[in-house]
Amino acid sequence: MRVLHLSDDGLPDSRVEKAALTGKKNGFEVFFGGRINPNSHSPAFSGIYPIDWTAKAMIGLPYFYDRIKKQVKKLADKLRPDIVHSHNIGSAKISYELGLPVVFDDHEYFGMLSLVHAESLKLQGNTGRRSGIARVINDMKLNFISRQKISNWTKWEKELVSSVPTVTVSDQIAQDLMKLKQGSTGNIFVVPNFPSEDETRKFSEPEFHEKLSCVYAGGESKNTQLTKRDMSGLRELFITRDMGNLTIIGWEPESSRNFKATGFIPRDKMFLEMRQNSIGLLPWKKHWSHSFLNPNKAYEYAHAGLFVMLTSDLTSVVRTLKNNCLTFENYEDLALKLQNFKTNMEELHKKRVDSFNYARNYLTWEKYERNILEAYKIC
Repeated sequence: MRVLHLSDDGLPDSRVEKAALTGKKNGFEVFFGGRINPNSHSPAFSGIYPIDWTAKAMIGLPYFYDRIKKQVKKLADKLRPDIVHSHNIGSAKISYELGLPVVFDDHEYFGMLSLVHAESLKLQGNTGRRSGIARVINDMKLNFISRQKISNWTKWEKELVSSVPTVTVSDQIAQDLMKLKQGSTGNIFVVPNFPSEDETRKFSEPEFHEKLSCVYAGGESKNTQLTKRDMSGLRELFITRDMGNLTIIGWEPESSRNFKATGFIPRDKMFLEMRQNSIGLLPWKKHWSHSFLNPNKAYEYAHAGLFVMLTSDLTSVVRTLKNNCLTFENYEDLALKLQNFKTNMEELHKKRVDSFNYARNYLTWEKYERNILEAYKIC
């Protein structure tokens, strides 16, 4: 069986590669189509092919969308896949229109994401420096993009989950998608963003740390206050308060009092960097979309032997980690709780060990990968 993974993004992509390895170890030949960059290589794939996705194609603008559709058709005609595993809504919609046997990996919950993007675009427009006719034109452009994205993504998502096997990352999203389903053709499967056993089995039980240090893993947004991942003020909080050190993996390299950023580092080295810390943070300020999010970094922290602290409205993560995490309401609450841990490192170490063992026993990709195979069977 031949499986073609399509994505509007490039490699490396942990979820795409884990899904590909699931297929490969079950005897499938797997291929990738998406953006190509200098890091676009992976032993999981028998071949990697370019698809030149653009933002305009993703929201369904005819010329740009049709251009990508021709590329997907050409690649499908060449590879003749038995299954197309689509990791974005645009490629899923195109594959469905082409009559290809498609599994839709709706890990972003694109209907919800379109509303977040619209909210962000509106805020950007309100805070922009343009004036006069330039401001009017810019606002018209942003409004058009928002309407197009919300209209198409909502419509496409409803059509796809009603028609093809759909995979997503949390029970919360699955329950919402079930409300969209019309008829009994589509099936919805949950495969959380857990690390694989191959990635984590080499880790030993966490060592005791004398001093408190926290880590956050994630890219730096240019508009952190305009997104669902607002971390504005976090860096300054650690610099000005006596609450241990903070390392951010993925931001441009920087070092100052109680703070450092590492820049991008490969995934294996990322885990090693994590293990130098005691607490893994999900410090996004509260946002209405958080109950639908289930980010992989929370579970990577646990496997690396860290205790997880997160904003209280990230309810899917809280339900998954159970007692192996601690929530906070705002940055002042975070600071108080970190100051408490700073003087109770023995207690924190016990929590880290419990979290580590819980992750090894319950939070692995292999516990759920059968759901991908089930989706393939009914494709």
